[in-house]
Formats: sequence, structure tokens, C-alpha cells
Amino acid sequence: MSPAGKWFVAALLLVLHFALHPLWSRWPVAPDLLAGGLILASLQLRWGRAAGFGCVLGLMEASIALGPMGFTMLLFSLTGALVGWVRRLIYSDSDTVTPAFVFFGTAFLRSALAIFVGADASAGALLAYGVGSAALTTALCWVATRLVSAVTR
Repeated sequence: MSPAGKWFVAALLLVLHFALHPLWSRWPVAPDLLAGGLILASLQLRWGRAAGFGCVLGLMEASIALGPMGFTMLLFSLTGALVGWVRRLIYSDSDTVTPAFVFFGTAFLRSALAIFVGADASAGALLAYGVGSAALTTALCWVATRLVSAVTR
């Protein structure tokens, strides 16, 4: 897929996250399209710009969720920087490893947010919810990427 198509998918996921978030915000296992959009965009950016992009998305997420703004921004920024840095570290330009980045990045972000921002669940529930949400997010990101790739041909 072209870089413009990847940017379109990331922007589409961000818009869908804020449009559909009220529908699934109370479910324990729900897709986190904001994390998916952050990770897909961070794969296109260098780690410094990915950290800045994550900071902006963390600010948007914290303002909607009414959570602690600074720490949410920090976690989103750290996730974006780590994805951009690891991508450059292993020279991963292949589309076949993108789902792995989305899965592990989303699992990291969901777990860190649940642990540090505040969670009332047990460690087992946090692990199950984080992995379940990461798998659901990865599947939706993969479907969106394939749909945009098929339409732009």
C-alpha cells in the first residue's frame, strides 16, 4: 500500500474512534481505534514526530475521557516513539509485520493505561482485556487496510 493510503487508513481510524467510542466505551473488551491509528501513523514517522503525534492524540483522548491529562499524553507519546523507534531499528518496511506492531503496541498502551491511569480490575482481567482489545483492534485495522487497498487499486 502506498504511504498516502496508510495515512488515509490512520485518519479513518481516528475519525471512527471518536465517532463510535460512545457505543463501546462501557464494554471491557472493545477496539481501541485511536491506538491503531497512532501505531499506523507512527510506522510512517520518525520516532520524534511519532512522539509528538502521540502527545496530541493523548491530549484528545484525555480530554474526552476526562482522565489525567499529563499521564495519558505521556503514555501515548511513549507508545508512538517506541513504535517509530522499533520500526527503524529492525528496518521494517513490510506490510506483513504491521499487524504485529498494532497488536503489541495496542496491548502495551491498553495495559499501561489500565495500570497507571486507574483500573479497578484484577491483573488477570487486565491481561485478558488488554489482549482481547489488542486482537480486536488488530483485526479492525487489518480489515480497514485491506478495504482501502482494494478501493485504491
